[in-house]
Amino acid sequence: MAITAVLLFTTSSAPIYADSKPKKKVESSTVFTVIHAIPATFGADKVDIYSNNKLIIDNAVPGASKTFTVEPGSQQIAIYADGVLPTSETASVLSYRPIYLPKYSNVTFIAHLDASNKPVLSLFKNMNTEPGGKRSWLTVRHVAGAPAVDIRANSKVLFRNLLNGGERKVSLKFGIYPVDVVLAGTSTVAIPSANVVIKDNLNTIVYAWGSATKGNLQYFIQEVTPKKSDD
Repeated sequence: MAITAVLLFTTSSAPIYADSKPKKKVESSTVFTVIHAIPATFGADKVDIYSNNKLIIDNAVPGASKTFTVEPGSQQIAIYADGVLPTSETASVLSYRPIYLPKYSNVTFIAHLDASNKPVLSLFKNMNTEPGGKRSWLTVRHVAGAPAVDIRANSKVLFRNLLNGGERKVSLKFGIYPVDVVLAGTSTVAIPSANVVIKDNLNTIVYAWGSATKGNLQYFIQEVTPKKSDD
């Protein structure tokens, strides 16, 4: 994309956090999170989200999220216009093919924009293993309608040339890290710096989402706890 697209950014550096964690613990369970990260005016301002044809998030708006703990099994996530029921005669706004989630797995389904500002529904597998003593995982995912970016921490490039739909991971010592997003290969700020806290026993996942052309790029933060094995 042209550099001029980045010059249109009027962004928010205050991150949005996932609004809930699994409500119950189940032995050998699987966890999935659904995030609505399609910004306003792209055809999904208010939607209903279904799992296996069961309503799981009603009236979801941009920035909404919810986490579920379930038994291992097949999941199919589909997004419908607000008030539209899933039937053989209704079409979903977005859907993801049925996928089997085994025990201990932890995944995120996220509705977002691709690099050309087209709404898509993507699946990411979340790191839920221990990273080592006094360290935790930081994962960064580019799900914004924007060109390739570099991710900086403490003003130093941590990840280079991250493309839309891509992710990078690193283990860091516990602490607070000022993180910002810049146009790949430049110092042009796409999303201003925000403090990201690396905590004990958590994988902190930072999403860059929104639309560059609409000037609403921002952060969304999800926290994932490590899996627990059978007794």
